[in-house]
Amino acid sequence: MLRSSRVRRAVTGLLAACSLGFGFLTATTGSAQADTTCAGSVSVYGILSDGQLTYSAINPSNGDRLKTLIGPALGFTPKAMATLNFNTVLVTSTSGDLYRVDIQTNVNALTLAGVTKIWDGGWTEDKLAYDGRGHLFGTAGGTLLQYLVSEDKPAGPAHIGQRAIIGDGFVLKTLTATGQDRLLATSSDGRLIDYAIDSTSTTKWASHTLKSDGWSGFNQLLSPGGGLYYGRTSAGGMYWYKDANPLDGSGSDIAYHNDDPVDASGWTQTFLSAMPNSYSCTSVLDRDNITEVKAVGRQMMNDFKSSWATTSQWSCLETLWDHESGWRWNADNPTSSAYGIPQSLPGSKMASAGDDWLTNPVTQIAWGLDYISQVYGSPCAAWSAWQSRDPHWY
Repeated sequence: MLRSSRVRRAVTGLLAACSLGFGFLTATTGSAQADTTCAGSVSVYGILSDGQLTYSAINPSNGDRLKTLIGPALGFTPKAMATLNFNTVLVTSTSGDLYRVDIQTNVNALTLAGVTKIWDGGWTEDKLAYDGRGHLFGTAGGTLLQYLVSEDKPAGPAHIGQRAIIGDGFVLKTLTATGQDRLLATSSDGRLIDYAIDSTSTTKWASHTLKSDGWSGFNQLLSPGGGLYYGRTSAGGMYWYKDANPLDGSGSDIAYHNDDPVDASGWTQTFLSAMPNSYSCTSVLDRDNITEVKAVGRQMMNDFKSSWATTSQWSCLETLWDHESGWRWNADNPTSSAYGIPQSLPGSKMASAGDDWLTNPVTQIAWGLDYISQVYGSPCAAWSAWQSRDPHWY
């Protein structure tokens, strides 16, 4: 039994169980450092060659397909698709229009609530991917673009905007999102590539080659989060893989299940897209072990923005919160209502990052990083502001 002073920390994203409830599981595995618990579901939407929408549910623990449903035709010729949530899919047409597809149910039958054109022309992307955290990505002519999606059911330009060019040279065979501002892609020569995106930085993106070859056989790549990857072959086979740490920039810990595919054939959809952030893993952290808490904080900072993943930014953040709270989750300012590792004033502000803000250092760190980003732009800017004030605060 875990001590009461131990809490779970998010490693690959917030714990999310699909609202539809298919394929839910809890599986615990041991590691040299901490236990890891994974939970969630895998929901995959697709479009057949005749324009019919499909829905498939997969058990994330063993790769078994639970069901596939075929719905009505969309009524236009699709070019790319991205699943926003369990009942909303964005699809572009070959004429450059953007449609929102609303799903009414996918329990026993796949029925639609409507297909709405929300944008007239201009969408030339050949691939789309949504990270589940408000960012829609697409590639057009080798250029990677990012959009901000501000509504669960966007109605047009008012809800999809802030178009940003991330970079050129993104001539990719497949593309999917694996987490917040995190993309996974394959190239025609078989490389598996991880991209960390930060549109506010000078470089805007960083890449890691997870595998140098062996992935050229896939023409569709999808991920529900949590380090689960699915690849569809030209023969219609669906194969699944588990990355123990999808944020480490290494593919050495990817487990292959090629001898036990989801299906050896039968996946004939022209397009496929998984619901993002429907599966995640957490590990156990001793919240009273400052060394452990700081290690988690540094990893979270590195993952929050690629431009922050430097020794100097970490030094600023570590020193700032050393002074503010000593990195103690229960630091309570006796002269104010400031609380927690980032000394949120009042502490209840951190509820926006999670209901467990009072006791969970990960929730507190997540809130603190977002606060620093919005108010100061970087940990070093926040530390500089703290030093310039008397009494000190940021």
